[in-house]
Amino acid sequence: MVTLARSPLAAHLLELVARRVPARRAWLREVAAAPDVRTLETAFAEASRRLGAAPLALDAAERTALSALGVDWSLEAWGIDDATRAAWLRLAADHAAADLEGFIERRRRSGDARQRAALLRALPLLPDAQQWLAVALEARRGDVRAVLEALVCDNPYPATHFHEVHFDDLVLAALEADLPLARMVGLGARVTERLATAAARVAATRRASGRRPPADLWRLAWGVA
Repeated sequence: MVTLARSPLAAHLLELVARRVPARRAWLREVAAAPDVRTLETAFAEASRRLGAAPLALDAAERTALSALGVDWSLEAWGIDDATRAAWLRLAADHAAADLEGFIERRRRSGDARQRAALLRALPLLPDAQQWLAVALEARRGDVRAVLEALVCDNPYPATHFHEVHFDDLVLAALEADLPLARMVGLGARVTERLATAAARVAATRRASGRRPPADLWRLAWGVA
């Protein structure tokens, strides 16, 4: 087992990965044993090449174990590399917190779309997650679909940390990108009259241009029992 006494969540994620890619267990253990920020960032960048991007595909027992560690949302969209990158970020937060900001900023600016998506998926797992709000808001304004999807879908971060205006803007961006609102964690509790009105305008604009309105626009209905 890949053991990290100070980081049980990271240890658990790495063990899930090691079960799926046993040939890389030694590499995972080596990186985990030397959690300086340079080693972790290099491993973060190399995760897809070393491990591949096959689906993590958790079974019921694994989902239950993660829920006990606080990860109670779906990881269905995660790849093996996403889980590993989340573990490296959590290790950096626990062991090299003073350097974490630079790590995240460099990967956000220099990493490929898969690395940037992994950053967003991992944000809810970081201590004091609110401090990374600017990173999430920047992704909301971006035009890379995979990165936007990582923020919108199966990610509790926006519903927990976004101000109403920013959350509404994210929902509208999801509509424009035809991302499934059913996968927006906490959406139902965040629907307001303002958001419903803006969504209705999106639908009207689409109809006027001969385009079909978003299929799950009904999720933004306001005042419906």
